[in-house]
Amino acid sequence: MNITRSLLVAGTFGILGSSALTAQDIGYPTAEEYAEIASKAEAAPLFASDEPLRFVLRADIDWLRDERSDSVETEGTLTLLDASGAESVLPVDVRARGNFRRSKRNCNFPPLRLDFPTKEMEGTVFEGQDKLKLVTPCHDSRDDFQRYVLREYLVYQTFQQVTPTGFRARLVEITYEDTSEEYETRTKYGFLIESEEQMAERNRATFQEVNQFHPARADGPYAVQVALFSYMIGNTDWSPVFFHNVKLIRTEEAQYLTVPYDFDFSGAVNARYAAPDPSLSIRRVTERIYRGFCRDELQHEAAAAPFLENRQAIFDLVNDFELLREEDREDMVEFYEDFYEVLEDEGKFEREIARVCRKW
Repeated sequence: MNITRSLLVAGTFGILGSSALTAQDIGYPTAEEYAEIASKAEAAPLFASDEPLRFVLRADIDWLRDERSDSVETEGTLTLLDASGAESVLPVDVRARGNFRRSKRNCNFPPLRLDFPTKEMEGTVFEGQDKLKLVTPCHDSRDDFQRYVLREYLVYQTFQQVTPTGFRARLVEITYEDTSEEYETRTKYGFLIESEEQMAERNRATFQEVNQFHPARADGPYAVQVALFSYMIGNTDWSPVFFHNVKLIRTEEAQYLTVPYDFDFSGAVNARYAAPDPSLSIRRVTERIYRGFCRDELQHEAAAAPFLENRQAIFDLVNDFELLREEDREDMVEFYEDFYEVLEDEGKFEREIARVCRKW
């Protein structure tokens, strides 16, 4: 039984309903159940390795590119290729997803969602998976759009260096084969994103399905981490109030955490199509502006610590990622170094972060 999935409605009521209800009244897992589901989620084979996963996706690719429906799926197969060249063929349903990148005006290839028949995945790298988001290049014939995907993958990995309470990502090398034979076979890099439910389970938490949330109810230290990370990568395309590119989870200790995702509009990715909201005082995504709320936890030493402690690991992560050309790696490191200049100087931290936080 998937405990987290069965508690979605109960968890939502726990946020919006009567505060008199206890965790036992709502039916959250016990400490033992939290530990069991966390252990199982942590051990998911899909995220046990950082090596690129190679597979062939065979489906009506031409239809997916043309129709771009996020409610209608097409049947396909996913052929896994191991290091020896051995193949295993798995059934999969595929649909388009997303908002900006699903529009033909913005991209000639949409991001995809892969739906697996869970019971048939036992014993494979997809064991325990159900629905997974697949991030793909926005344009399938331009090298710069392939580089944007690789840079965004590194951003997900960077957040994992700061805190495990974030979405895991697995790099994949995909060969697209069109069953209609209208789309030319080609191979691209993309990445799969951990599902909301599994991310919550791994962190001994339950996923909360809500549309709006008062930021004062969010866990302060984690909210500061997220806001500082967003400042680090130059991302303003998120909202912990209206859940734009943010998901909410409730931990075993009844703390509410707003977990970020979707970083292609960040300065760290620096995609040609990305631009900040016109209402902001910046004109390019490579300009930083702090968008976190004012909190007691926004104190220089404590807020800076997890980033300073992991600085070298973050730089090594980027520098060692040889799938990305050296120019891009140097650009990302230089962009992060500007962030660390602010973080290491208490005066700059006060001027550029603490004094410009948002009031609620």
